Amino acid sequence: MKNSGLRDEFRCAAWWLLLVAIALYAGVNRSFAQEDPRQASDRISTLRAEIARHDELYFKHAKPEISDAEYDRLKRRLQALEQAWPELAVAESGVGDDRSGRFPTSIHRERMLSLQKVYSEAAWRDYHAKLTRQLGRPDLGFVVEPKYDGLAISVTYESGELKRAVTRGNGTEGDDVTANVRLIPGLPPRLQLAAGVSPPRLVELRGEVFLTYAEFARINAARTARGAEPYAHPRNLAAGTLKSTDPAELAERTLSIVIYGWGAWEGPDSPASQQAWHAQVRAWGLPGVSTFAVGRSADEVWSAVQTMGQSRRELGFPIDGVVVKLDSVDLRNRVGADDHAPRWAVAYKFGAERAVTRLRAITWQVGRTGVLTPVAEFDPVELDGTKVSRATLHNPSEIQRRDVRIGDYVEVEKAGEVIPAVVDVLIARRVADTQQYLLPETCPSCGAPVSANPGEVALRCPNLLCPAQLQRRLEHFASVDAVDIKGFGPATIAVLRQAGLLQSPADFYRLRREDLVRLEGIGARKADRLLAEIERSKQVELWRLLHGLSIPQVGPANAKMLARAGGSLSGLSRMSKEQLVDAVGPSAAASIVAWLARPEIQADSRELIGAGLGRETRESPIADKLQGKVFVFTGTLPGLTRNQATQRVLAAGGIVRESVSRQTDYLVAGEGAGAKRVEAERLGVTVLGAAEFRQMLGIE
Repeated sequence: MKNSGLRDEFRCAAWWLLLVAIALYAGVNRSFAQEDPRQASDRISTLRAEIARHDELYFKHAKPEISDAEYDRLKRRLQALEQAWPELAVAESGVGDDRSGRFPTSIHRERMLSLQKVYSEAAWRDYHAKLTRQLGRPDLGFVVEPKYDGLAISVTYESGELKRAVTRGNGTEGDDVTANVRLIPGLPPRLQLAAGVSPPRLVELRGEVFLTYAEFARINAARTARGAEPYAHPRNLAAGTLKSTDPAELAERTLSIVIYGWGAWEGPDSPASQQAWHAQVRAWGLPGVSTFAVGRSADEVWSAVQTMGQSRRELGFPIDGVVVKLDSVDLRNRVGADDHAPRWAVAYKFGAERAVTRLRAITWQVGRTGVLTPVAEFDPVELDGTKVSRATLHNPSEIQRRDVRIGDYVEVEKAGEVIPAVVDVLIARRVADTQQYLLPETCPSCGAPVSANPGEVALRCPNLLCPAQLQRRLEHFASVDAVDIKGFGPATIAVLRQAGLLQSPADFYRLRREDLVRLEGIGARKADRLLAEIERSKQVELWRLLHGLSIPQVGPANAKMLARAGGSLSGLSRMSKEQLVDAVGPSAAASIVAWLARPEIQADSRELIGAGLGRETRESPIADKLQGKVFVFTGTLPGLTRNQATQRVLAAGGIVRESVSRQTDYLVAGEGAGAKRVEAERLGVTVLGAAEFRQMLGIE
């Protein structure tokens, strides 16, 4: 009877605990459950759009606006909503996609996955406990490596010869950047082999392309000396450089690469452990991981993680965390991987140093295209050894999303360890009488009414004569990134503007020696140097001139597309809207049409053409041979880059798209064609081989 009573008590206790758990779960999800399907769908759609925008910024443009931790919070919020409303969930790869559309793509023999991430000691210990339970043993061996902050790369060697270098892309296929990777010092064209040792028939080496702090500082010092804005972060610059199609950019920047793992392996047996792999990398003469640690217990690994975090600034290259990997390959094979990441590795991300301070004001910077960027002004605080009193708020939607108010206590951190950013508002410390911040209705520089273009979150000043906008536009025009008129830094341009000599890009070519020598700080010798630079700049490439004109939505890539399509500055003005859409897409085309329609722009363009700039150097390639035909590319075309093939199609009036659909007229399938070819055949789309494509376009 006594035992029966105890069983009843335990049974009651178990039911009570179950009811508590159900109540807690209901409480956590009450806000989701109370929503109707439309509300839930709207929240999920908004979150997906926000995540997609951050994916675009990070993977396509290498310009992230938020930290990895904040991005992961958005993903977890979306996951919670989808769990509450499973009928609204959709499948996703979870890897991101860095394909740019400017390079041919190549398929990875073995998928390139992402990594699980943890942000605390407790999360690491939870991961470790789960792994030990799964493997049934507590004495697991781990290797702790720096998590290099660059762009993931897969380099394939066949019979010891370097054959391909491909970015992660979407995990299945990525941009083929072989030519650019071959320029990286330290990466040998063939593996070093001991006498009598054979290399694998094929091995995919996995690594990271990055910039050292020393090289990053050298590049920025040179830019500052030329009057250009310094770059913000080495990771972003490394990614942009690796994806560059400009030989000059590649020549003036020295990228680095590290090899830390492998994918597909054909031939002699692959290493049995991560430590054996590091030894193999050294034996092959490859640039490997410079420092790593080993540990068997959760405590040993955590100690190694902390030690690496404390000494990371001594490494000489950017890292944003550490990667902990099971050492034994046999154990790795036992735990396997899911669709997103291997289960045998985890990344511990370093948290950026944060500080709490009080927001005193929000000021607005006016960019060269009229975009207003909010800047938080706060009581000075120390971050990573430097005093900061200003931080970016990114855009107006960030102010509204966070409900930022003057007088609030805010948390600031150095995003990517470089740019200070406001990351949180401490609502609990908010003073009762603070007022909701109202976005500006007029430009802080010229007082013109501001507006937002459809589909944009940015506020814009429409006044091309706005003083702040004009100053930055002239600085950009003369910068090394555009027309490159040396000697015209911000201070010199400001002096010329105050004297009424410089109000538009065309004014550079109206300057006379007698105008310059009478200005303070500009003597006869400097005036002669400036005039010589102005004369030299008349020979600038057309795409640099177009980029320098600060046309909305026209960066270097679109400027090159326009230069190839239009052939000259006057040719650009004659292009129809349809031709512009085919060259740069509908959004950029709309901006260009609006820009070209402005009388002041038309007058300035005529002055530039009259001064000898933007001349037609060849017959305009615009034709109607393939007018309106939609092309999609897959695989590698021998002797022709993806960008070259795209330009040929655009020049003949065709349209290039990323994915195959029923509207596709031709799929051009090169070597390594994959899923796109299968989809094209399913839809009945005409598939062209490399030779057929060349014949159609008249390519020798």
